[in-house]
Amino acid sequence: MGNVRPNLDAFCNYGVAQGSLECYLRSTNYIFKRIDLDEDNRANKYCVQYKQLFFRKHCIASAYLPDTDWMLVLDAVVNPNHCIEEVKNTLFARKFLLDWANMEFSQPEFSSTDNGALQLHILKTVLPNAQIEINACTKYWQRSEDYDSLMAYTTCVRSALGARRIWPPKLRILRRAHGFCRDWFISSDGWAENDFMFHGWKAHNLSGEWKSPFEKVPNASECTGGYLGWHWRPDTRISVDEVRSLLAETEKSSAADFPQKARIHAHLTEPEVGECYPNCDEQI
Repeated sequence: MGNVRPNLDAFCNYGVAQGSLECYLRSTNYIFKRIDLDEDNRANKYCVQYKQLFFRKHCIASAYLPDTDWMLVLDAVVNPNHCIEEVKNTLFARKFLLDWANMEFSQPEFSSTDNGALQLHILKTVLPNAQIEINACTKYWQRSEDYDSLMAYTTCVRSALGARRIWPPKLRILRRAHGFCRDWFISSDGWAENDFMFHGWKAHNLSGEWKSPFEKVPNASECTGGYLGWHWRPDTRISVDEVRSLLAETEKSSAADFPQKARIHAHLTEPEVGECYPNCDEQI
C-alpha cells in the first residue's frame, strides 16, 4: 500500500488523516510506502515529465506496482475493520495507470484533471472498437468549459459504457458508495460499519471549526489491535440503513439539480455515420 504526498506543507494539512492511517497500519502486515512527489528517486526518474500532481501520482503508482502483488493508494482511514486488496500487479494495470497519467497532455483547459480523464480512459480501454462513441465523447470533453458542459461529457461516457460493469480480465466499475472510499458529505460526517475510507476529511488537528469524527487524533502507539487507539465521537457512528436513506436522498437531489446542458444523448447531438459512411463498420 502507498501514500503519495506532494510536499511537506501539504502533508501537514492531513495530520488527522495520516494519524488514522498510521493507527490502521499497526494492526496489519501491509508494507507501507510514503512517496514524496518532489524528492523520491523513482518518481524523478520515471515521472518527472508530469507537471500536475494528480497525473504524476498515477505514474508513480505504475512505477512502484512491480514491487508488490497488490497496491492501494491511500488518503485516510476511519474504520479499521477492513482489509484491502484492490489493484493487482499486472502488465495491464501498470499500463492502465501510465496511460491515465499521459492524459495530462491531451486534457482541455476545463477538464476536472485526472477524474475527468479517467472516464474517457476507461471507455477507450474496455471498448477500444467503439470509435464512433469514443470520438463523440472526446468532442464533449474537449468542448467542456464549465461544470455543466463537463457533466455532458460524463453523460456521454456513461451512456456509451451502458449497464455493464465487469470487463474480465481488465477492470470492474463499482457502483457509487460501494468502493473502499466515498465522499463524506453524503452522510454529513456520519459513518457506518461497512465504511472504510472517506474523501474530503482534511484537517491538521481537531481544534478547527469543522468537527472531525475523531475526539482526538489517533496515536499509533496506542493502536495495538482491534479498536484500541480509535477515539471516535459516538454521535458520528450511524447505521447502514441511515446511510442508505441518505444516499437515496442524495440521488434524488442530484438528479433534480443535474444541469440542463448535460442532459444529452450523443447519438442525437453527434454524428454516428455522417463522418465514416460507408466504412463505419470497418472500425469494429
